[in-house]
Amino acid sequence: MIDIAFFAVLAALVAWLVGRKRRQRSTATAAGEPAGVPCMLKWSAQGSRWRAGRLRTGGADPLVWKPSFGKREVALPAGLRRTEVRSPSLREAVAINPQSRIVACESSEGELLIAVMPEDLDRVIKALESA
Repeated sequence: MIDIAFFAVLAALVAWLVGRKRRQRSTATAAGEPAGVPCMLKWSAQGSRWRAGRLRTGGADPLVWKPSFGKREVALPAGLRRTEVRSPSLREAVAINPQSRIVACESSEGELLIAVMPEDLDRVIKALESA
């Protein structure tokens, strides 16, 4: 019985923290401040795997992606153009969250794929259009 209560409290705490972070990003974006959107990036210049990180949106020109582990920030190529928004394929869903949406982009350096959750999709699309 104590275990169930403990996990219920833990789940409520995690839900509150995730919601708070989402509200902070929304507030920062509305105020025009830079905000980091959690995403996964697949870009031939960075390797052929999906890599976790944050896409800095709002006020950043050019767009900048910061990997979650280790390396420094990487400026995304200029002239990045969105080609499609789609759901992940079955093979991609193994590597990324199956509920996410993939924004496919083209640039002079090749194709770039950005996987974001549906609640952050509009923010990323607006950032791509303004960059």
